[in-house]
Amino acid sequence: MIVPIDWLLERSAARRLRRRRGDFYYDLASALEDRVPLFTVLRKLEARARRRSRGDSLLYRRMLRAAMGGSLARALHGVVPPSELLMIDALQGGGDERLAQGLHFLSGTVEKVDGMFRAVRKAVAYPALLLGAMTAMLTVFSLHAVPVLANLIDPERWPPLGQALYAVAWAVRHHGLALAAAVLGALGGLAWLLPRWQGPVRRRLDRHPPFSLYRDFSGAMLVISLSSLMRTGVSLRASLERAGRFSAPWMRWHLNEVLARLSSRESAHFGRAFATGVLSPAMEERVQDASERRDPVAAFVRIGVGSIDRMQLAIADSANRLNGLLLIAAALLLVFLLGGFMSTVMEAQNHLQSEMGA
Repeated sequence: MIVPIDWLLERSAARRLRRRRGDFYYDLASALEDRVPLFTVLRKLEARARRRSRGDSLLYRRMLRAAMGGSLARALHGVVPPSELLMIDALQGGGDERLAQGLHFLSGTVEKVDGMFRAVRKAVAYPALLLGAMTAMLTVFSLHAVPVLANLIDPERWPPLGQALYAVAWAVRHHGLALAAAVLGALGGLAWLLPRWQGPVRRRLDRHPPFSLYRDFSGAMLVISLSSLMRTGVSLRASLERAGRFSAPWMRWHLNEVLARLSSRESAHFGRAFATGVLSPAMEERVQDASERRDPVAAFVRIGVGSIDRMQLAIADSANRLNGLLLIAAALLLVFLLGGFMSTVMEAQNHLQSEMGA
């Protein structure tokens, strides 16, 4: 039976290891180059962890059990990203020497990959904060400012913009919780659909945000993973088949189409097989161009290594466009709230002055 506190300690240790996995890969690669067996390295790490932290000890103990058969990928499952598990799993088939070379490569690219993840989190965090501020502003007006005005003057006598503000405030006061639940449910449903939804409709939606952001990021990670595997001598078909084992349903759907296209006689160059919508248009063109080069595998590997920095810039560009639209929406909301409030205040003043004059 798993004790809840032990589970929390182990998950915390896994997060710490994930953050410093670049150093972990480097140390492990150095040990393998010196012909130290994988199990021996993990056993030493577990012994050290026993003196340092119970969470680290539990984590390395689980990794030791998973690595009994010599599989580092199984030991790191749930700790490192699936794209890295894919490469590690493929590298182990070539022996410790190839695994050490691959781990050295991973240790050098981890910071760039994490930078791409940070770019995605930043692209999502700022719009979320801005939407939260807009929601808070609308709620304050609806619960406090609008009721005060309604006590001063009958809403039926409000100017048109003020009446629109009153209607919005009424909906927030009486159905605010239901509206908030619907929005949160829609966001949760979107997060669930992104890695799972397949079909012709999804293919069209992938051309537009937020689906396009998920497609661009997932496609870039796919190219990075494939190029990393091909760099170590794994064939493209074998790399695609391995990628399917660690992919979400949406990605597996595209990978199956790519594999089917590779088997088609019409696919003279492997680049055309990737024209399924799994990659951004720019990335798709680069892959097609690479497949037509004199050494297509080397060209494909260069695309994967160079796509990390380009992807960060693309995500930042998409985030800037989205943030610009949200800023415009926030400005329009502010104009609506202040315009409706001020026009109603002026109407209330005129009403009071007319009553006093009478």
